[in-house]
Amino acid sequence: FFVLLVVACSTPKSTVLKTSFHTLFKSTTNGVEVPGSLHITNNEDFMQLIETLNIDATEFNSFATVDFKENDVVVLYQGQKKSGGFAIEITSVSWDDEVLLIKKLEKSPGKGEMVTLALTAPYCIVQIPKAPKIKIIE
Repeated sequence: FFVLLVVACSTPKSTVLKTSFHTLFKSTTNGVEVPGSLHITNNEDFMQLIETLNIDATEFNSFATVDFKENDVVVLYQGQKKSGGFAIEITSVSWDDEVLLIKKLEKSPGKGEMVTLALTAPYCIVQIPKAPKIKIIE
């Protein structure tokens, strides 16, 4: 009876959910034309993404290793823009039950700011905690 009482009255272990993230790569070229995001959960899809984006091997080698047992990768695309001065990034991640909320920040050039006159397609590749579902928020 005493053992049952002790087990029943013990406090449950709290689960610590990771909220750290790390930007692996950012670029203003070779992204996609339409804004959006991509949630990558395995190395095969990650390697396919790298090939699709035509990332130089010397740059790729600096972030090629992702432990997909502990982490996922999210790619945020800002879409095609008519000039330079645009960027996209993650500012924070937090959990809402089983959903990882990813807060993004999109930057655009200020009025009168000098920018390059070329088509750009900004994107960022970010390592996030392993998550069954993600939701991108502004």
